[in-house]
Amino acid sequence: MEKRKHSVSLSYILLRFGFLMMTCVLACTVIWYAGLSYLESREYVYPGHIGYQQVEDMLEKSPNEFQKPNDDFLPEYVLLNKNNNLITSNVDGKTRMALLEKGEAKEPGTLQHTYEDGSYIIFRWHFRKEFSNPVWRASLPPFEYLWWATLAIACITCWILNTLWLKSHLVTKLKLFRDVSKKIAAQELDFEIPHAEIKEFDQALGAMDEMRQALYSSLTSEWESQQQRDSEMAALAHDLKTPITLIGGNAELLLEENLNEEHRKMISTILESNNRAKQYVNSLLETSKGKEETFECVTLDNLFQEVYQNALPLANTKNVSLIINNTLNGDMVMQKHHLIRAIGNVIQNAIEYTSIGGSVTIEGSMTDNGWQIIVYDEGPGFSHSAILHATERLWRGDNARTSTGHNGLGLWFASQVIHHHNGEMVISNSDNGGIVIMKFNKNEIPY
Repeated sequence: MEKRKHSVSLSYILLRFGFLMMTCVLACTVIWYAGLSYLESREYVYPGHIGYQQVEDMLEKSPNEFQKPNDDFLPEYVLLNKNNNLITSNVDGKTRMALLEKGEAKEPGTLQHTYEDGSYIIFRWHFRKEFSNPVWRASLPPFEYLWWATLAIACITCWILNTLWLKSHLVTKLKLFRDVSKKIAAQELDFEIPHAEIKEFDQALGAMDEMRQALYSSLTSEWESQQQRDSEMAALAHDLKTPITLIGGNAELLLEENLNEEHRKMISTILESNNRAKQYVNSLLETSKGKEETFECVTLDNLFQEVYQNALPLANTKNVSLIINNTLNGDMVMQKHHLIRAIGNVIQNAIEYTSIGGSVTIEGSMTDNGWQIIVYDEGPGFSHSAILHATERLWRGDNARTSTGHNGLGLWFASQVIHHHNGEMVISNSDNGGIVIMKFNKNEIPY
């Protein structure tokens, strides 16, 4: 992926975030200080030393007796007579007690003055800015505390806004990864990887672009191979039609001859098998052209009987008895020929692995959620490996059920068709041989 010249590093973005934070805090501090200066200049707020200054002004002329100050007087005070009895005060309760204690200790910010009559006054002031309006002073916290809180709120607001900006910026860039991942997952590979304009992100996107190109090449190659296989399959299926037609035609001619009953039965079996082979070739041709067998409403009992009749010639040839137990009823929607082939593959597999003179049992029954067909054989059973892998395509590794002429497609095809019908195929063993259960769920019948 070609890198954009103006891409910046993630470190630069974080440094820029820090710089913006510092700039915002500095701007808030300047505005905060300018606002404080303005309020002091317009005398909305008293400076921090005004309390001490008011005490000095009150005692400057050394008055002989106490003169009560007005409401603009900021310091707290208590006036006591020479017997330490309270005369007057502008505070009460715990504040008054604390003021008396601080006055006795002569702490900073306190002052005691004695008048000629022996009475004395204790002052306490705070070195902080205060509202000049007495009502505001009485109803609000000290101005200096509020003003510092304003600065803190302004700084926190700047931090939140800058963090939200950084988050929005990075999330916008990270969405590129999500969009690219979705397209690659959907195999929509013919697109150009976008630029995030952040070096680290662009490097990661570059790696995703390499993956996209590799996947594109792989899928293209696979598609071309599939097209080639489909073409070869279509050609082979087309070529098979000629010998199958010849076999069928000759079998029909033989049936016109004066044959005994046994030979006529054998030729009829050849003709029926030839007709099924012709259906399979036509199905193969349709598959190679991308066509799918349509779903249709099929009576389950008829399906079972057709599966049984198709398997009977092979069982007779192998001298294997077919035992059926059918309680299926009702209609279901399915791809009939695909499903007959799938169930037939399972039965054929059971017949081939059953010893001469043995039997294969086919049971059809209804279940709570649908219907099922179970096939029992009297063969060596499935190995543990076969139970795990027998339905995999081209798997032929079962030593317990070895046989010549198998290419590992029969049970795989059956499993694919059954799953396509929302069913499940379960492979297991009994004391006498193998068991294959084909379960199907109920479905709605289109009218």
